[in-house]
Amino acid sequence: MARGSLVDSTPEERRDLFARAMGFDGLDPKQIEQVAGMSFYARFGKGAPVFLQEDPCEYFYLVAQGMVKVFISSSSGVCITYLLAKRGEPLNLIGPFTGSPRILSAEAMQDSVVACVPRAEFVEFAVANPVLLANIMTILGKAIDSANSRIVDMVEKRVEQRVVRVLTTLLEKFGSEIKLTSGELAELAGTTTESTLRTMARLRGLGIVESRRGLVMIVSPASLKSLDDQPLWV
Repeated sequence: MARGSLVDSTPEERRDLFARAMGFDGLDPKQIEQVAGMSFYARFGKGAPVFLQEDPCEYFYLVAQGMVKVFISSSSGVCITYLLAKRGEPLNLIGPFTGSPRILSAEAMQDSVVACVPRAEFVEFAVANPVLLANIMTILGKAIDSANSRIVDMVEKRVEQRVVRVLTTLLEKFGSEIKLTSGELAELAGTTTESTLRTMARLRGLGIVESRRGLVMIVSPASLKSLDDQPLWV
Protein backbone atom coordinates (compact mmCIF):
# COMPACT_ATOMS: atom_id res chain seq x y z
CA MET A 1 0.00 0.00 0.00
CA ALA A 2 1.22 3.51 -0.77
CA ARG A 3 2.17 5.86 2.05
CA GLY A 4 -0.20 8.72 2.80
CA SER A 5 -3.94 8.67 3.38
CA LEU A 6 -6.45 7.85 0.68
CA VAL A 7 -8.37 10.78 -0.80
CA ASP A 8 -11.65 10.59 -2.70
CA SER A 9 -11.35 11.72 -6.32
CA THR A 10 -13.61 11.61 -9.34
CA PRO A 11 -12.73 10.01 -12.69
CA GLU A 12 -12.99 13.49 -14.21
CA GLU A 13 -10.41 14.91 -11.80
CA ARG A 14 -7.95 12.13 -12.56
CA ARG A 15 -8.48 12.40 -16.31
CA ASP A 16 -7.84 16.14 -16.19
CA LEU A 17 -4.64 15.59 -14.23
CA PHE A 18 -3.20 13.00 -16.61
CA ALA A 19 -4.33 14.88 -19.72
CA ARG A 20 -2.25 17.89 -18.64
CA ALA A 21 0.63 15.97 -17.02
CA MET A 22 4.24 16.07 -18.12
CA GLY A 23 5.03 13.05 -20.27
CA PHE A 24 1.46 12.22 -21.25
CA ASP A 25 1.13 14.60 -24.18
CA GLY A 26 0.38 12.80 -27.43
CA LEU A 27 -1.88 10.21 -25.84
CA ASP A 28 -5.47 10.16 -27.05
CA PRO A 29 -8.47 10.62 -24.71
CA LYS A 30 -9.12 6.88 -24.43
CA GLN A 31 -5.52 6.23 -23.41
CA ILE A 32 -5.67 9.04 -20.87
CA GLU A 33 -8.90 7.61 -19.47
CA GLN A 34 -7.26 4.19 -19.21
CA VAL A 35 -4.21 5.28 -17.22
CA ALA A 36 -6.25 7.68 -15.07
CA GLY A 37 -8.59 4.81 -14.24
CA MET A 38 -5.68 2.84 -12.81
CA SER A 39 -4.83 5.60 -10.35
CA PHE A 40 -5.94 6.65 -6.88
CA TYR A 41 -5.16 9.75 -4.84
CA ALA A 42 -3.16 9.85 -1.59
CA ARG A 43 -2.66 12.87 0.67
CA PHE A 44 0.63 13.76 2.36
CA GLY A 45 1.00 16.40 5.05
CA LYS A 46 3.91 18.83 4.95
CA GLY A 47 7.14 16.96 5.71
CA ALA A 48 5.65 13.50 5.13
CA PRO A 49 7.64 11.06 2.98
CA VAL A 50 6.06 9.90 -0.28
CA PHE A 51 8.83 7.31 -0.60
CA LEU A 52 12.24 6.70 0.96
CA GLN A 53 15.45 5.61 -0.68
CA GLU A 54 15.28 2.08 0.69
CA ASP A 55 11.69 1.55 -0.48
CA PRO A 56 11.09 -0.84 -3.38
CA CYS A 57 9.11 0.90 -6.11
CA GLU A 58 5.48 -0.19 -6.01
CA TYR A 59 3.82 2.82 -7.69
CA PHE A 60 4.25 5.48 -10.33
CA TYR A 61 3.66 8.85 -8.66
CA LEU A 62 2.26 12.05 -10.20
CA VAL A 63 1.71 15.23 -8.20
CA ALA A 64 -1.93 16.35 -8.23
CA GLN A 65 -1.74 19.17 -5.69
CA GLY A 66 0.94 20.97 -3.69
CA MET A 67 4.69 20.50 -4.12
CA VAL A 68 6.98 17.52 -3.50
CA LYS A 69 10.77 17.50 -3.47
CA VAL A 70 12.84 14.57 -4.67
CA PHE A 71 16.27 14.52 -3.07
CA ILE A 72 19.42 12.57 -2.32
CA SER A 73 20.59 12.30 1.29
CA SER A 74 24.04 11.17 2.39
CA SER A 75 24.80 9.11 5.49
CA SER A 76 26.12 12.28 7.15
CA GLY A 77 22.79 14.06 6.59
CA VAL A 78 23.77 16.26 3.64
CA CYS A 79 20.82 16.68 1.24
CA ILE A 80 20.80 17.75 -2.39
CA THR A 81 17.41 18.43 -3.95
CA TYR A 82 17.07 16.90 -7.41
CA LEU A 83 13.51 17.95 -8.31
CA LEU A 84 10.72 20.23 -7.10
CA ALA A 85 7.55 18.72 -8.52
CA LYS A 86 4.29 20.66 -8.79
CA ARG A 87 0.92 19.60 -10.21
CA GLY A 88 1.27 17.39 -13.26
CA GLU A 89 4.90 16.41 -12.68
CA PRO A 90 6.02 12.81 -12.10
CA LEU A 91 8.24 11.86 -9.15
CA ASN A 92 9.76 8.57 -10.35
CA LEU A 93 10.13 7.78 -14.03
CA ILE A 94 12.76 5.06 -13.67
CA GLY A 95 11.58 3.20 -10.55
CA PRO A 96 8.46 1.60 -12.06
CA PHE A 97 10.56 -0.13 -14.73
CA THR A 98 12.99 -1.68 -12.24
CA GLY A 99 10.96 -2.06 -9.05
CA SER A 100 14.21 -1.77 -7.12
CA PRO A 101 15.05 0.71 -4.36
CA ARG A 102 16.95 3.79 -5.57
CA ILE A 103 18.99 6.47 -3.82
CA LEU A 104 16.22 9.06 -4.09
CA SER A 105 13.60 10.03 -1.53
CA ALA A 106 10.51 12.21 -1.95
CA GLU A 107 8.90 14.46 0.67
CA ALA A 108 5.90 16.79 0.63
CA MET A 109 7.06 20.39 1.00
CA GLN A 110 3.48 21.49 1.71
CA ASP A 111 0.21 19.64 2.11
CA SER A 112 0.08 17.66 -1.13
CA VAL A 113 -1.99 15.12 -3.05
CA VAL A 114 -0.28 12.53 -5.26
CA ALA A 115 -1.82 10.24 -7.88
CA CYS A 116 -0.55 6.67 -7.52
CA VAL A 117 -0.61 4.02 -10.26
CA PRO A 118 0.39 0.45 -9.31
CA ARG A 119 3.78 -0.31 -10.82
CA ALA A 120 2.85 -3.40 -12.87
CA GLU A 121 -0.16 -1.68 -14.42
CA PHE A 122 1.85 1.43 -15.27
CA VAL A 123 4.66 -0.54 -16.92
CA GLU A 124 2.19 -2.60 -18.95
CA PHE A 125 0.47 0.60 -20.08
CA ALA A 126 3.77 2.30 -20.98
CA VAL A 127 5.01 -0.68 -23.02
CA ALA A 128 1.72 -0.71 -24.92
CA ASN A 129 1.99 3.02 -25.68
CA PRO A 130 5.37 3.91 -27.22
CA VAL A 131 4.51 7.62 -27.24
CA LEU A 132 4.67 7.58 -23.45
CA LEU A 133 8.02 5.75 -23.51
CA ALA A 134 9.43 8.32 -25.93
CA ASN A 135 8.20 11.15 -23.70
CA ILE A 136 9.81 9.54 -20.66
CA MET A 137 13.14 9.25 -22.49
CA THR A 138 12.98 12.94 -23.44
CA ILE A 139 12.33 13.98 -19.83
CA LEU A 140 15.10 11.73 -18.53
CA GLY A 141 17.50 13.19 -21.07
CA LYS A 142 16.81 16.70 -19.78
CA ALA A 143 17.17 15.52 -16.20
CA ILE A 144 20.53 13.86 -16.90
CA ASP A 145 21.86 16.94 -18.70
CA SER A 146 20.78 19.11 -15.77
CA ALA A 147 22.35 16.76 -13.22
CA ASN A 148 25.64 16.75 -15.12
CA SER A 149 25.55 20.54 -15.37
CA ARG A 150 25.05 20.79 -11.61
CA ILE A 151 28.06 18.53 -11.02
CA VAL A 152 30.20 20.85 -13.15
CA ASP A 153 28.80 23.87 -11.30
CA MET A 154 29.75 22.39 -7.92
CA VAL A 155 33.32 21.84 -9.15
CA GLU A 156 33.85 25.12 -11.00
CA LYS A 157 31.43 27.78 -9.79
CA ARG A 158 31.45 29.84 -6.63
CA VAL A 159 28.55 29.41 -4.21
CA GLU A 160 27.09 32.78 -5.21
CA GLN A 161 26.96 31.72 -8.88
CA ARG A 162 25.22 28.45 -7.97
CA VAL A 163 22.60 30.18 -5.82
CA VAL A 164 21.91 32.71 -8.59
CA ARG A 165 21.44 29.89 -11.09
CA VAL A 166 19.01 28.15 -8.75
CA LEU A 167 17.01 31.37 -8.33
CA THR A 168 16.90 31.84 -12.12
CA THR A 169 15.60 28.27 -12.45
CA LEU A 170 12.92 28.82 -9.81
CA LEU A 171 11.89 32.11 -11.43
CA GLU A 172 11.29 30.27 -14.71
CA LYS A 173 9.31 27.50 -13.01
CA PHE A 174 7.34 29.23 -10.25
CA GLY A 175 7.40 32.94 -11.03
CA SER A 176 8.73 35.83 -8.97
CA GLU A 177 7.40 34.59 -5.58
CA ILE A 178 9.28 31.51 -4.42
CA LYS A 179 8.03 29.84 -1.26
CA LEU A 180 11.27 28.26 -0.06
CA THR A 181 13.50 28.74 2.96
CA SER A 182 17.22 29.49 2.77
CA GLY A 183 17.89 25.90 3.80
CA GLU A 184 15.79 24.59 0.92
CA LEU A 185 17.58 26.90 -1.52
CA ALA A 186 20.88 25.61 -0.16
CA GLU A 187 19.86 22.02 -0.86
CA LEU A 188 19.11 22.97 -4.46
CA ALA A 189 22.45 24.75 -4.84
CA GLY A 190 24.45 22.04 -3.10
CA THR A 191 25.84 24.36 -0.44
CA THR A 192 25.29 25.37 3.18
CA THR A 193 22.49 27.50 4.60
CA GLU A 194 25.06 30.01 5.88
CA SER A 195 26.58 30.51 2.43
CA THR A 196 23.13 30.89 0.91
CA LEU A 197 22.18 33.52 3.49
CA ARG A 198 25.30 35.54 2.60
CA THR A 199 24.44 35.39 -1.08
CA MET A 200 20.84 36.40 -0.44
CA ALA A 201 22.03 39.38 1.62
CA ARG A 202 24.16 40.55 -1.32
CA LEU A 203 21.28 40.14 -3.76
CA ARG A 204 19.03 42.13 -1.44
CA GLY A 205 21.66 44.86 -1.35
CA LEU A 206 21.66 44.95 -5.16
CA GLY A 207 17.86 45.32 -5.17
CA ILE A 208 17.37 42.02 -6.98
CA VAL A 209 15.45 40.13 -4.30
CA GLU A 210 13.47 40.71 -1.16
CA SER A 211 12.92 37.96 1.36
CA ARG A 212 11.29 37.00 4.58
CA ARG A 213 11.02 33.65 6.32
CA GLY A 214 9.96 31.00 3.82
CA LEU A 215 9.49 33.43 0.92
CA VAL A 216 11.82 34.92 -1.68
CA MET A 217 10.50 37.68 -3.96
CA ILE A 218 12.49 38.40 -7.10
CA VAL A 219 11.83 42.09 -7.63
CA SER A 220 14.20 42.55 -10.58
CA PRO A 221 14.01 39.46 -12.81
CA ALA A 222 16.01 41.13 -15.58
CA SER A 223 18.89 41.87 -13.21
CA LEU A 224 18.85 38.29 -11.93
CA LYS A 225 18.89 36.85 -15.46
CA SER A 226 21.78 39.14 -16.37
CA LEU A 227 23.83 37.27 -13.77
CA ASP A 228 22.87 33.82 -15.14
CA ASP A 229 20.43 33.12 -17.98
CA GLN A 230 20.85 29.33 -18.15
CA PRO A 231 18.26 27.74 -15.81
CA LEU A 232 18.55 24.16 -14.63
CA TRP A 233 15.87 21.48 -14.92
CA VAL A 234 14.36 20.91 -11.46
